[in-house]
Amino acid sequence: MTLLDAAVIVTAALAAAVLGRRLAGLARQPAMVGEIVLCLLLGAVLTASSLHLLDSGNPVVRTVGHAGLALFVTGAVHGMRTEGARPVGRAVVALALGSVLLPMAAGVGVAAWVLGSGDLALRGDSPAPALMLMLAVALSVTAVPVLAGILQDHGLERTLTGRLSLTAAVTIDAVTWPLLAVAVALAEGGGGPLRTAAVLGGGAVVALAARRAATAPAVRRAAVRHPGVAVVIAAALSIAAATTTQKLGCTDVFGAALVGLALPADGPFERVGQTVGAAGRRTLPVYFVITGGTFLTGAGVGIPWTAIVVVTVAAMAAKLIGSYAGARAGALPRPVALRLATLMNTRGLTELVVLQAGLTSGVLTPRLYLALVVMALVTTVLSGPLLRAVGGPPPTPPTRVGRATPAVVGDERTW
Repeated sequence: MTLLDAAVIVTAALAAAVLGRRLAGLARQPAMVGEIVLCLLLGAVLTASSLHLLDSGNPVVRTVGHAGLALFVTGAVHGMRTEGARPVGRAVVALALGSVLLPMAAGVGVAAWVLGSGDLALRGDSPAPALMLMLAVALSVTAVPVLAGILQDHGLERTLTGRLSLTAAVTIDAVTWPLLAVAVALAEGGGGPLRTAAVLGGGAVVALAARRAATAPAVRRAAVRHPGVAVVIAAALSIAAATTTQKLGCTDVFGAALVGLALPADGPFERVGQTVGAAGRRTLPVYFVITGGTFLTGAGVGIPWTAIVVVTVAAMAAKLIGSYAGARAGALPRPVALRLATLMNTRGLTELVVLQAGLTSGVLTPRLYLALVVMALVTTVLSGPLLRAVGGPPPTPPTRVGRATPAVVGDERTW
């Protein structure tokens, strides 16, 4: 019965993802936005239904969902390193700092509001430092996968705005993943932080050693001759690493990210990373359904309207103001700074991964988790309209241009 229920849930998740992508296209939103929304709703419906399908199929469904998450994270982290040449220097540093420091401060402020609210259902019993760090991370995230989709939809992936925003988002992600692991460790207390520090350090050493081993000529030749085997090995390592770091008291996302860092960024491994990420992307809707089911974790959760407003306003204001100020500090023109601010406000999938880790570790209560999920969806949905409002080009199929010949998208030069 459990396997049958699991098959029903997986099939329904994949169908909801297809429908969500089509609806998103009609609404001129990134495909992933519609997919996320419909799958979250499906998870909530399955949990609330009298059939209790999500509960009975839980073990198998969770395995499929978290395996998809691990593969997706591995592919996403690897993809960050295989992008073309990225801009460096003052503009990127200033944009990244502005886009992370003010939102982190806002996150600490929201945490202080939660701690002082007296609402135990909102605050929970996690240590104050863990809650502050978790909210600091949650409000500073910029979702690289969804951002890349928005840039492509608007034909901005080859422009200065596109390259700056994607580079800054990758830089922010490189900071937030380790901080997320620390927040989860702080929630455990005792030896949690020390154990997490050991996992972070040991994992980094293992990842560097694995990358060096993978660059050996014999390994590269084997990957070229047997690409399917290389993909299977990379996928197995991703799932194993995610499971291991989770059992060691660290988030499973960190283990999957380490595998993405360990895979070389060139040669046959570029295709390996893309294939692993694509496999995770196909099964990721199952993870969204699981996430939607957690909306109803605990009876009588209710809708925390005040928390939703506080979190959403704080997150948007901090990200928009901080990113704009950082871009201007990097000597970027005002129109470019405005576009960058709207793009950096995109949270999407990366935010949901962070929030799920916070919920499963006990740092976030279901009420606070729900408020943060709504914030993530609202900020992501508004990215496209805000971009157009500040003078960005409307969604169009991306124009391919030669590297040596500049073109124009709106008033953005592309290369």
